[in-house]
Amino acid sequence: MLRILLKKWIFLFIIIIFDLIIGLRTAADFFYFFFWFLLSVVALSLIWVLVEYIGATLHLERKIPRRVIEDDILELEAVIKNKSILPLLNLVLEDNLSCAAPEKRKKWALLEYLGPSSSVTIKYSCECPLRGKYRIGPFSIFLFDPLGLFFLKKTFFVYSELYVYPRIFEIPRFPELVKGIVPWFGMETSRVSGDEHEFYGVREYQRGDPIKKIHWLSTARKNKLIVKLFQKLVFYRTTIIFNLNQDRNYGEGKKSVVEYTVKIAASVAKYLIDKGISVEIIAHTGEIVHMPFNKGQEHMEDIFKFLAVAQAESKIGMDEMFQEFSRHIPNDSSLVIIMLDMDWEYLFALLALKGKNISLVPLILISSSFLHPLEEQVIKDSQIMKLPKAFNFMPVFFSCGANLSEAFIKY
Repeated sequence: MLRILLKKWIFLFIIIIFDLIIGLRTAADFFYFFFWFLLSVVALSLIWVLVEYIGATLHLERKIPRRVIEDDILELEAVIKNKSILPLLNLVLEDNLSCAAPEKRKKWALLEYLGPSSSVTIKYSCECPLRGKYRIGPFSIFLFDPLGLFFLKKTFFVYSELYVYPRIFEIPRFPELVKGIVPWFGMETSRVSGDEHEFYGVREYQRGDPIKKIHWLSTARKNKLIVKLFQKLVFYRTTIIFNLNQDRNYGEGKKSVVEYTVKIAASVAKYLIDKGISVEIIAHTGEIVHMPFNKGQEHMEDIFKFLAVAQAESKIGMDEMFQEFSRHIPNDSSLVIIMLDMDWEYLFALLALKGKNISLVPLILISSSFLHPLEEQVIKDSQIMKLPKAFNFMPVFFSCGANLSEAFIKY
């Protein structure tokens, strides 16, 4: 936009120089006529842009998705409505995209003409490299005169909220979790209804069935006793716990401990919720964040919104997290801990959970791989921490730069 304006002024300067040359070689009357003609054109052009600025009534709106995934392309639409009777020439729309890279946060679009009482839709896009919660906007409209020599700017405080979710990876297999009363992800049919039961179907009455379970509508239709069946809802509960410690956020950018922790937490949460498992989140990111057990798409959206904005601002250690929350982990559930290998010693404090039938799934980040990213990190059997016999699980190890999906393949 500024380059176009600069070219216009250079063009005007050349015309003035050319006018002076003509004036030296022609009569004074012709020179004055040409000079005042040029000055009048410029004045009219300036008046035009002032009339547009004062008289034009514009309405702008932005159409944007509520969320995108990290490193994806965000597609946007801007609708400009001219509610005045004035035609507008040479409009430039500017939008401020805070989710884009710093050098690409301003998007411009040129409209050569916008008629009175008309509207136009402009489509544009940007890449969203970093997770987070962003406020897109405001709009700015640059009104140019017909010659493109002058412009006036109008700002429209139209904002849109956008979540950029962390990018997840596929989990091919997962460590075994605590099984409930019935087999893995199974259902149990019962003749009794309670808080954890729901209607399943009907069948013929059998001796011993309670009278209150008779399905009277089906009985009337089939002219024989029909009873209602219920299924017992047995679901698995898993707590995901992690601490985004400020002093142990090794690495830089996307190859940092906090980014890997968030990516792993998001991937595990989605995997479990997709399997119908109830998930709880306990995290410390400068303050305690507790998202109680729940299932379903809405709960997953809430988890992803939290993970989109989570930062390494905690000043407490993993030992404090264990002491504070280990006693609140419910019986007959699973506990997924995302932690650094430097916090390995604190894991032994969780041995008491075995008596509560809690399965432990440690997801361990190798700190040295973030401290020395240029060195090839290979995890060998001899490097794996030795576990006491009381532990009947195998941890999952992650290195900076490694394929995170492959860490789960052996399960």
